[in-house]
Amino acid sequence: MHLAMVVSLVDTHGHPRYFVSMDNALLVSHRLAWQKAYSAVALRMPTHELAEQVQPGAPLFGLQQQADICAVGGGLPCWHQGHLLGGIGISGGTAEEDVAIARHVLHQFTQQRFSLSPFA
Repeated sequence: MHLAMVVSLVDTHGHPRYFVSMDNALLVSHRLAWQKAYSAVALRMPTHELAEQVQPGAPLFGLQQQADICAVGGGLPCWHQGHLLGGIGISGGTAEEDVAIARHVLHQFTQQRFSLSPFA
């Protein structure tokens, strides 16, 4: 996609376990990648779905005001056979691009290692 991306992986407690930043990535992407991964684990849901749930009148409205919660697409929880293993956060493109890259990463990991899914 020719984007300067930042990738963050967190464990089941939201602690950073892996972080990589491409040259020329936006400074804000460093924080957002971790927040997306953390939010996906903390809420056990993709952040693009959270974005829908925090709109005015939606069930989780106001949650986005909590520290470190990110309701921008690009964060996915990583499940294996019903067990939450951690989360991935991608930042650097549009929300749609970040979601597509995060899904691609899970797909590639599944092809090369073992099955990961953003859903339990």
